[in-house]
Amino acid sequence: MIPFFYFSQKTHKNRIIKKFNIVIDPLSENHFINEEIVKKILFSKTKEIDKKIGQLCILRMEKKLNNYPFIKKSEVFLSVDGTLNIIILQKEPILRIKNGNKEYYLTKDAENLELSSFFSPKVILAKGSFSKEEKKHLTNLIKFINSDELLKNQIISIKKNNENSFILIPKIGNHHIILGNIKDFKNKLNKLRAFYKQYLNKIDIDQYKKIDLQYKDQVVAKKR
Repeated sequence: MIPFFYFSQKTHKNRIIKKFNIVIDPLSENHFINEEIVKKILFSKTKEIDKKIGQLCILRMEKKLNNYPFIKKSEVFLSVDGTLNIIILQKEPILRIKNGNKEYYLTKDAENLELSSFFSPKVILAKGSFSKEEKKHLTNLIKFINSDELLKNQIISIKKNNENSFILIPKIGNHHIILGNIKDFKNKLNKLRAFYKQYLNKIDIDQYKKIDLQYKDQVVAKKR
């Protein structure tokens, strides 16, 4: 049995990888990478794809994949039939930040992510220079907005002025929404949601210059 086991192991290691099973998180709306990109990351030269199973280093392959900027996590393993299985979890951008000539994404984990020439996700745009703490608040703000259908369809942009006050830009209506300090955004956005539900389709929203959420328990709408 021992010689047979040794022989089967040696035979398995000498097999050439011919079959790939690459799964890129199917539930994600992002398409930063595809099978071709994954193969290029792992096998820089076409001939390297024909490597024998025994020449593969799974840990090194996972490290290569995880170093790619748009991959959050990867898992590589071999099936008994010699199939190389590669499972990819992509990073999830939820905000695009523009600060002067510099542009980048902010992920769900408040991590900076470079722009891609391959894919451009549809996310809210934020203009300004943001500290590390402000970026954490921004990710929570965007998650809150995206969780509500009304706010998700209405808020299209965010900007920070020189007084470190945050302003929301709506899709409908030629007005600005003064959020002020971003730390206590939940109560403010709940007030905004209630205001929109009551008045958005009942009044001429264009008659207002700004909607201020900074006052306690009230929304102050200033006309032009």
